[in-house]
Amino acid sequence: MTAAQRAIVDRIRASARVVRQAVDGVRRERLATPPRDGEWSALEALTHLRDVVVHVHGLRIRRLLYEPAPVFADFDEEAYRRASLARGESAGHLLETIVGEHEQLARLLETLPDADWMREGRHPSLGPMSIEFLARRVGEHAEEHAAQIAAAAGGS
Repeated sequence: MTAAQRAIVDRIRASARVVRQAVDGVRRERLATPPRDGEWSALEALTHLRDVVVHVHGLRIRRLLYEPAPVFADFDEEAYRRASLARGESAGHLLETIVGEHEQLARLLETLPDADWMREGRHPSLGPMSIEFLARRVGEHAEEHAAQIAAAAGGS
């Protein structure tokens, strides 16, 4: 594993801790209340993060391991997020899923030969995406939404 690849894996693990800290800083009632129409609440940001890490980043990385040059479909994140919110999934469950997926992806990436990090698939409108690109986005995306969760809940 190259130093750059190690840094990506380390960031995936660190970003899971950052999300956990952001959620721990939110009042429980704020995470138990679904957002009002048009609101992007802490709960909605947490739901979005779970949906994307599992159904976009995680799924695409796994497909790149098992399929030659896959074509990635769009993910209707908004509809999926609304359905998840309607089911009333708890913040604890969402958080544990995010942290678990981050750890699974980190362990999976640690097993990859260096050259496999460049394997690519293609999204029809977003273009080529490599394992390295997607893995980098896991940590970046989590950090972005950890900040959003804290801000939506009145934190720093």
